[in-house]
Amino acid sequence: MINLPAIFIANGIAVMLLLIILLSFKRPLRHVLLDEKIFFTMVILNIVQCVIETVVFLMDGKMIFGYHALLIALNAILFIANIVFAFFWTIYVDYKLFTDINRIKRIYPFVAIPAVIIIIGCLINLVTPVFFVVDNNNIYQRTDLYIIPYAVTYLYLAYGVILIYSYRKKVHKYLFLPAVMFMIPILIGSLLQFFFYGYSLVWLGVSLGMIYLYINVQNEASYVDMLSGLFNRQYLGNLLLMYSKRKDTASLTAGIMLDIDSFKSINDRFGHSVGDDAISTVGKMLHKAVGEKGVICRYGGDEFIILMDVNSQEEIIDMIDVIKTLETALNESGKKPYNINFSIGYGTYDSKRESIDDFLKKIDTSMYEEKRRKICEGTIPDRRCNI
Repeated sequence: MINLPAIFIANGIAVMLLLIILLSFKRPLRHVLLDEKIFFTMVILNIVQCVIETVVFLMDGKMIFGYHALLIALNAILFIANIVFAFFWTIYVDYKLFTDINRIKRIYPFVAIPAVIIIIGCLINLVTPVFFVVDNNNIYQRTDLYIIPYAVTYLYLAYGVILIYSYRKKVHKYLFLPAVMFMIPILIGSLLQFFFYGYSLVWLGVSLGMIYLYINVQNEASYVDMLSGLFNRQYLGNLLLMYSKRKDTASLTAGIMLDIDSFKSINDRFGHSVGDDAISTVGKMLHKAVGEKGVICRYGGDEFIILMDVNSQEEIIDMIDVIKTLETALNESGKKPYNINFSIGYGTYDSKRESIDDFLKKIDTSMYEEKRRKICEGTIPDRRCNI
């Protein structure tokens, strides 16, 4: 039995939530990144699904001329939109992780094969029943094959979750991808609708998942530097503010400041796109070096800061040695047209005796002392010895 009031309320709330997301987009679609375009498309698909499903429920069982063919077409569109939404989720996750369009072009034509098969089945369904049938009374009924598109949709959603938890650490990025929280409302809503036909809960579940995903995307945009994949200066400020109020004195808060030597010459010699690649490479290198031992932030330009909880200064020196080892390995590999060399300074933060600005100035001074030494020794090409 179809519960129309419940359907109107559920899908109405879903559309309102999704419109909030759309109204929050501040840039024209042609100016946004690929992941933002995919997310925008997923929101549009979700709205289309809510509207069409509501119309389908309204038409179900009504003996009006033209309704039979229209019901078949609209239900086919629902199936297609559903599988396309799930497939876009996998692309969205992959691009957030790897930011590699060539990887998507190489892998996802094969990943798309199950979706294409389902779409072909939906098109055939316009002529003869495959996944559903609309009988002579204009009543929608599922066929035994209905479970196939349902299963493929869940496989795509699960594939995205597996990607996140398999690669989020390996790709050396800080990501706010709430895969589980994105999936839970979708899972609950779709299972309820699967077992209790006549209630529309799946798209409300999807819209709740999209809202949660959108909130986390905004967090990422606020706190993560997209070029390096590291936390940005705003996040660093919030983190230092938290450290300044900490009462735990069992460990020391250490700061390591790194500056890329002669970074301007990389831009001048090879262009800004190569300079951007250098920043991205450094982000991955530092993430690999630090891992779970600390937090890395891009302080600005070619400067980076690592914050760590340590028990002694030896741990700071050990971390610097790890970074220098990776730095040497990169330069000797010859994989890049440039070399990466850091000037490094460090210090510990005593929140009881110094301010945040004092701490940052201290490690900045330490870093510039090493840079001055390199210039005076001729390691860094610069005629000034007393910068």
